[in-house]
Amino acid sequence: MKQFRSRTARTSLALVFMSFVGLATGARAAGTAANTTVSNSATVSYSVGAVAQTPITSNASTFLVDRKVNLNVTAGSGTTVTPGSTAQAVIYTVTNTGNDTDNFTLAATNQAGDNFDVTNVKIYRDNGDNVFNAGTDTLVSAPVALTADQSVKFFIVSDIPASATNAQTSIVNLKATTGYTATAGGDTAGVDTVFADTANDGTENANNTYTVASASLAVVKSVVVISDPINGATNPKAIPGAVMEYTITVTNSSTTTAAAAATLADSIPANTAYVAGSMKLNGTTLTDVADADGGTTTGSPVTSISVTAGTIAASGGVATIKFRVTVI
Repeated sequence: MKQFRSRTARTSLALVFMSFVGLATGARAAGTAANTTVSNSATVSYSVGAVAQTPITSNASTFLVDRKVNLNVTAGSGTTVTPGSTAQAVIYTVTNTGNDTDNFTLAATNQAGDNFDVTNVKIYRDNGDNVFNAGTDTLVSAPVALTADQSVKFFIVSDIPASATNAQTSIVNLKATTGYTATAGGDTAGVDTVFADTANDGTENANNTYTVASASLAVVKSVVVISDPINGATNPKAIPGAVMEYTITVTNSSTTTAAAAATLADSIPANTAYVAGSMKLNGTTLTDVADADGGTTTGSPVTSISVTAGTIAASGGVATIKFRVTVI
């Protein structure tokens, strides 16, 4: 009889295992935060015969979530610049896709495979408006702390050499490096660090590009005979005493950039004499002395002229300068 009851008790024993997480965490793209304690226990429920018995709970088993280091560096649109311009910015986004706050060291470098190097290179943290402003953006001079899932815009800011020419490019790289060191060997009881970035080296980088959009000027000079002492203005020839008119046409073929403060200088050729008061800019007569109209002569007798044409607009803007000489 005892053996029968014993077999019955063993046969009717029903075990149901249940587990629970001791510390709940919210959903995050980066995953559960590093150093989170995960704890669970097992519970056994059973019956003897038809009588439910008191459940038995195991000890709690715990572990710490390790640190996953991961990051992204992406470049925004490139920047169009002009030769000699200063404090020109290209934009990047740095995102901490790891599961812990990280102190990233940022570095900016010129890259190979372009036409020129920028100078006076600095890194600024954007104030949130996605537009570089030296007065409100923060110069980066130390590692930058980003919390898990945080994205921040940064600018590489630099000067463009005056020697850069139209359509040339300069490539600059922004590199972010984790402040952590990967844990070597097996899993420890503490918070280990694992590099999960592309190369598993705790760094990511991206290139952005400056493109020069300079004015593109073409200068064409021509000369015609206006009159001579024998024929007057009818079929004149370039004989001594003839009046010759030079026309200088400056055209800007750039589709993006105007030429500002354009000034043309020309020497009076040998065997000729400048005709006083003959300078014109776009059909308007200029004086020969330095004044507001931008036309001046040098020397007595005149050896050269200079005309300040002002701004020559992009997409085919033209400045036309004329002056006359007499053949000696």
